[in-house]
Amino acid sequence: MTGTAFYSALMVDDNAAMREALARSLTRRGCRVTTAVSAVEGLQALKERSFDVVITDLNMPERSGLWFWRQAIVSRAALRGRFILIASEPLPDPASLALFLETERFVLKPLSLDTLWHQVEEILAGVPRAPSAPPAEPPGRAARGAP
Repeated sequence: MTGTAFYSALMVDDNAAMREALARSLTRRGCRVTTAVSAVEGLQALKERSFDVVITDLNMPERSGLWFWRQAIVSRAALRGRFILIASEPLPDPASLALFLETERFVLKPLSLDTLWHQVEEILAGVPRAPSAPPAEPPGRAARGAP
């Protein structure tokens, strides 16, 4: 990013160290960052203003990052394609993740700040999410044939 263009980012993570580290990194790269400690707080922030990109942790107490994403795109359809989900184990079921991955981005922890920034830049540039293979079937399922 060059010049004085500022982009807005919402960073939602219950882990204060992770949330603040990612917010600092995005700020250094020219984003105006708003942080939220929960999916519910993130949803409230989305009701108050719009953001160019939304980064959320998957596994948070009470409400997950996927719940947050579903609620956000129902209330503000223009957010579709602007989410980055950050996750570690356990991952959601393959069907839920596949639905998310149709339009959104996913980064597995431990993550590199450069990898995250690359995903943010693609969203800001309007680059569609690259198609990927569907999530693998859990062990034992792939070998079974159709009924």
